[in-house]
Amino acid sequence: MTDAPDDPFEAARQLWAGRFQGVISTHSAAEPGYPFGSVVPFCLDRDGLPILLLSHLAQHTRNLEADPRCALTLHEALPDVQQSQRLTCMGTCTPCDPSDVHALARYLRYFPSGRMYFEQLHFRPYRLKPKRFHYNGGFATARWLGTDRIVRRSPLDEEAETALCEALLRNHGHRLADVLPAATPEEPGATRIAGVDPWGLDLARGDHLVRLPFPRAMTEAGDITAYLDRLHGGTAG
Repeated sequence: MTDAPDDPFEAARQLWAGRFQGVISTHSAAEPGYPFGSVVPFCLDRDGLPILLLSHLAQHTRNLEADPRCALTLHEALPDVQQSQRLTCMGTCTPCDPSDVHALARYLRYFPSGRMYFEQLHFRPYRLKPKRFHYNGGFATARWLGTDRIVRRSPLDEEAETALCEALLRNHGHRLADVLPAATPEEPGATRIAGVDPWGLDLARGDHLVRLPFPRAMTEAGDITAYLDRLHGGTAG
């Protein structure tokens, strides 16, 4: 798999990594034979698989308990949805093993408000394992894609990712806020790095998330900082 600019699947991979909510379609337990759609937030783990935090009371969770097969649909935020990118992942969504503490920790890094749902309302982490993708890059362009075309496993383990985030905050932290819109009362606090992988940087303020894709695969803090400085028209700090 290549990261070349003309790679026809890179836009689909960045859509997969750069959207933090989507519509999950499950098999209705209340109305057998009918699909049931719900909007859910999610983040990707280091294997490129979605982590969701779901309530046992939610209809989609009850549906998944009866049949874990589902679809997760993402779309690019454009006024003309017919011209936007759309990506649907078909797969199975099941509860994370209770011993998998990394799944919950990662989700809460992306969505800090999820801690209240976990601790007080007994939401639990689920992981979606893709089987197949359908990608539409705009009007009259659509094709089926295997998971190997979309899902990328980050070579950075937890320790390496944390160290890289800390280095980027030291080198460029004062300018990361330029990437996100102005703070609002609903999204207070400083801009932080929720996650980083060789193909992009996930920035957050509160639960508001934005992905900054890289032009090529990068894992060194110096290379990423230099790119951020060029992007902002500055010099490395």
